[in-house]
Amino acid sequence: MSEPVLHQVILERESPETSARYSLLCSNEQTIYSAAQSQGYRVPASCLNGVCHICRAKLHSGSVLSGTSKQRVTALDGEEPPLVMLCKAWPLEACRVSLKNIYGPGELPVNNLKCQVVNVERLKGFVFQVDLQLPAGKLPAFFPGQYLALSLPGKTDASYFSIASAPGQRVISLHIQADPHLLSAQEVINYLQVSMDSKQAVSLALPFGEACLTRIPLQPIILIAAGTGFAQMKSILEYLFDQGFNLPVSLYWGVRKPEDMYLLELAESWANRYENFTFRPLIGELEESESTDHHNQLSESVLAEQPIGQAQVFVSGSPKLVFSVMDALLEAGLPEGQFHSDVLAYAVRP
Repeated sequence: MSEPVLHQVILERESPETSARYSLLCSNEQTIYSAAQSQGYRVPASCLNGVCHICRAKLHSGSVLSGTSKQRVTALDGEEPPLVMLCKAWPLEACRVSLKNIYGPGELPVNNLKCQVVNVERLKGFVFQVDLQLPAGKLPAFFPGQYLALSLPGKTDASYFSIASAPGQRVISLHIQADPHLLSAQEVINYLQVSMDSKQAVSLALPFGEACLTRIPLQPIILIAAGTGFAQMKSILEYLFDQGFNLPVSLYWGVRKPEDMYLLELAESWANRYENFTFRPLIGELEESESTDHHNQLSESVLAEQPIGQAQVFVSGSPKLVFSVMDALLEAGLPEGQFHSDVLAYAVRP
């Protein structure tokens, strides 16, 4: 019996706006679709029998066995590329195919949506929960821990907020801190309140962000949040709880004043319900807004209680906080690839 042979398969996304090129290895004994799925790629498909044509692709080079009868199909130079169904295509050599709407590991298409505001509620202090109802039909995909962009009329730049809900729900929540001195946040809350009262849809785009869970993790998880950074961690935690994740999970939530810990009871209820979950609330009464004492408090608490070497760490907060915590954890032995924060993608380090 012959051994399976691995071939390189190039997958290209045809979209001119978001074109991309991916490379994967596929055995001659597995379909290109199954190889792509197993390696974290998202390929459009439905019937998986070669009938619906949703996974149809153009074969630009190489050859495959195609269809239920496994007939050989070969790309010919200078001619129109033959079409193959990836769920019924076994590579015979290195080949290149192109199709629409393929995304690599950790990638999702950005959707522009019109949503209804169904709730604007003040929780504690100046933190508001905003609930948005997504359009009917297929829900737009996002990973737990990602964020969205809200567009306001007359504003060039969007406002970005973490999604505080786990994926798979038609109503998603945001947590917005709108202290009296935060004029832009107050403007957002006023706009959302008026939109809800007048039943006017709001425009948003999602998903964004790389500090998220693209799959169920195989390591313990440490979550560190400051203020409304809790929203991102709530999305991750609710996803992990729903999936029955049983490795250790810890949440360190730091705020300046007790009223800033706006969903304390929820976090405490998780700690009482899930044996593998640990919650550490950290409150620092600091007079100077520029002080970094609470940054040290967070990292010191983690290091005092956690074996960080094997954990995946997610941090949400100001750039100053994120870099401070990162320095402390990396110095203590955390591998850099296990530290995740969206701040690293947009903030310039001082």
